[in-house]
Amino acid sequence: MGQPLRLLRFASLLVMVALSAQGQDDAPYKTKPRGHERNQQFVASSYEHNLQKHAGRTNILVLPGLVADQRARRVEVIVERSAVADNAPCEFMVVGEASDHAYEALLIAFAKPSDIHRALRFIGTEPGEPVEPAALRFWAKGESFILSVSGTNGPARRIESLLVDRRTGRSLPEDGFMFTGSRMVPSLEDRSRRVYAADEFQPKAIVSLFNSPHSVLEVPRSAAKDVVYQNTTVSPDHPLEEGARLTLVIEPANKDGSKRVKDLVLQVEAKGEGDSASDVERLAGLSLQLKDSGTVLNRQENLVSVVESLARLDRKKHDHFLEVRFADGVALGQAQALAEILSTIDREQGVRIEPPAPRQLYYRAFTPNRELLDRAERLYHPWELSLMEKDGRISGTLLLVDSVWKEGSSRSELAFKELPVASASDLRRELDAEKERTRQSGKRARPPVLLVFAPSRLGIGQLSAFLEPVLPTHRAIHMFLDEPAPPVPAGKSAP
Repeated sequence: MGQPLRLLRFASLLVMVALSAQGQDDAPYKTKPRGHERNQQFVASSYEHNLQKHAGRTNILVLPGLVADQRARRVEVIVERSAVADNAPCEFMVVGEASDHAYEALLIAFAKPSDIHRALRFIGTEPGEPVEPAALRFWAKGESFILSVSGTNGPARRIESLLVDRRTGRSLPEDGFMFTGSRMVPSLEDRSRRVYAADEFQPKAIVSLFNSPHSVLEVPRSAAKDVVYQNTTVSPDHPLEEGARLTLVIEPANKDGSKRVKDLVLQVEAKGEGDSASDVERLAGLSLQLKDSGTVLNRQENLVSVVESLARLDRKKHDHFLEVRFADGVALGQAQALAEILSTIDREQGVRIEPPAPRQLYYRAFTPNRELLDRAERLYHPWELSLMEKDGRISGTLLLVDSVWKEGSSRSELAFKELPVASASDLRRELDAEKERTRQSGKRARPPVLLVFAPSRLGIGQLSAFLEPVLPTHRAIHMFLDEPAPPVPAGKSAP
């Protein structure tokens, strides 16, 4: 074969590869269903028609692709069936028209995500809070809405019935969706300008099937993205034609106008000694009040009465969120005994425990991850803080642990550095100094996690005061009571 012919064939192959790569970029991410342009034209004409029809009516909000009725507390959004096939996986129930993720969504809306957010506020509902583990929010919080779809003919159907959970073989539970609202974030073009994330950043989700900080509505339960994608598929039992134009109806779950979100407070105070030997005695030394808007729900100030009050809550009408407030005099050992009980009720069927208030410790600090004690196997090295008390004053030692690779070695070695901290200001100063050293060296920042080793007799107030300067930045705390930190090998600790 001559050299010119070989070069020609090689060039042809490069062109084919380039075209193939271009095709992969274009599809399926930006593919729209059949009839999309026709639906766009309908939405445009419908918008003009509704502006004229509802002119002057202050209880009606008309935006492109939607109509919201304040008196009826109802939002109607024009959507179309995506090109996703039956039995194909889904992560989103509804995405915006500008989304690149229609390949994993059931419906495409012709209204902007921020406009749907605006419409839900217009009918009288404020957004809640999405899941944010860094802020110790592990439950999405927001008012619940029922979503249904209808075509030009036939009855409306709950939107959950259109998807199937592979694990059960049944449609998704009809639990509704929470209005958490998408985050406001800095614009990529102008960092000083804040934008509605679901409008400008992919996946531009409107209704997410997993917990997401960037969706208008999401499922009212704990749902991880990878689990949802592996187990949620389009139902073949309720076929909708590709490109079918539908009306998505969004209505509050509580028809009587009451709120589903119910905020409760558990006030925890000490009435006895906190250095008891057993958890039963520690719990008996606590005074507990379960409050709903200031009204005490439990008849007696003990744990049994609190549990009985929780069992009487109306879970059909309300989603309950509980804030735990520890008084300063509660001993760490008492808090730990109570935390073991709280961990059993912190669930969808029980109550969903809220992040702590400022200067408060989160109850999960007292149910630590013991795997973090294995320095050789853990994935990262948090700060280790050992505390002691003398004459009512707390002091301690910070331990800095690093994995160090020496030249010619086949594995890393652990290096240790102990830093005495006599006060809360010392603690903050040492953490800030290490952060600056890390920044200057170009190394990855240490995770904002603290392992704390302390006597169980210490009071919550004493510990909180010592940790107060670092609580805003190091909220993930693991408390180990009445046990020393793992020993530092002889000769391994640097001065």
